[in-house]
Amino acid sequence: MLLQFGAGNIGRGFMGQLFREAGCEVVFVESDANLVRLLNERGSYPLRLLDAYRKETVEEIIEGIRAIPAQDREAVVSAFGEAHWVGTAVGINNYPAIAPLLAEGIRWRKDKAAFPCDIYLCENDLAAHTKMREALAPYLDDTLQAWMEENIGFVRVSVARMVPGKGKVAGDPLLLVADAYREFPYDEKARRAPLPSLSSMRAVHHFGAEFERKIYIYNLGHAVLAYLGYLRGHRYVHEGFDDEWISRVFDGALRETTEALFRKYPGVFHKEEHAHVLEDVRIRFGNPLLQDPIYRVARDPLRKLGPSDRLAGSALLCVQEGVFPENIATACAAALLYDFPEDAGAGALQESIRVKGVEATLSEITSIEPQSPLGRRIIEEYYRLKALREE
Repeated sequence: MLLQFGAGNIGRGFMGQLFREAGCEVVFVESDANLVRLLNERGSYPLRLLDAYRKETVEEIIEGIRAIPAQDREAVVSAFGEAHWVGTAVGINNYPAIAPLLAEGIRWRKDKAAFPCDIYLCENDLAAHTKMREALAPYLDDTLQAWMEENIGFVRVSVARMVPGKGKVAGDPLLLVADAYREFPYDEKARRAPLPSLSSMRAVHHFGAEFERKIYIYNLGHAVLAYLGYLRGHRYVHEGFDDEWISRVFDGALRETTEALFRKYPGVFHKEEHAHVLEDVRIRFGNPLLQDPIYRVARDPLRKLGPSDRLAGSALLCVQEGVFPENIATACAAALLYDFPEDAGAGALQESIRVKGVEATLSEITSIEPQSPLGRRIIEEYYRLKALREE
């Protein structure tokens, strides 16, 4: 059995599908009472997969599932005790909320001398395993802590599947729309339990490098298409590949981070395999079936301009490895101009620029000094793009 905390995009749109295909019972833990009710009434949910390679739409019904309200402490702890695998896709900011449940479940397993169990952390954060341990620490004594370290694996996972759509438009609140990407890289060193029978699982020995590649290739590329696409008035992410300027900046940005990653991790990545990654990014992001809205991918620019996130993080990695990020600087500048009215983060960003100025905002958000070569280049691009937009 998989006990999946979070029945949202990744919980249902990735984990639920793959584990059901492997023959596992899937039980969701979810705080949305209406979603719990619908899942239990149906015992299934629809998933629409948009295959970029085959250029086709596949309709699936994921059956054999049920849901537990997160508020039902006893039921959650009991299910945790019986689970062979556990997944989280709740966002690391919600770890403190689920930590008491996990701690009780861990104690239950210890008292019952249960078999080892791995918790797959499907969160977009390299330090997810550390943050989970920190959230659990107040609820564990030394004995339970020692047992947990031997029997519970906190396994980081890199999830690159895109889940841009929900079913409200189609009239079904349970429908999710996703691309068909199935690869499931996981932190091999963290595992404590036997693996599920998932053919798409891939053991990664150097997970830090793999995760950085995900952030600085997949996530960076997505951000480039979104923020530049917004400036050009595009509506969907895939439209950027039909725009010569955006396509050129996109390819240039990924060349820059590719060079930096190969310098930072010599011998970890292989050229042929990485070339396939770059090709996959282009094919999947360019999938017109997805109709992935730019505002979805561009939302929360304050986070995405953070010093370890896809934009500023990529640029700083390049500088660290002796690669000047010319194209990434353009993407950072475009993100600083993002002012979508319905995005609260965009509003906060523009207010900061209005009150403090773009130079101070750049320094505060990205940790890039405005007077550094990179900072000067971003500021130059900011004013150049701003002028072009106002013409």
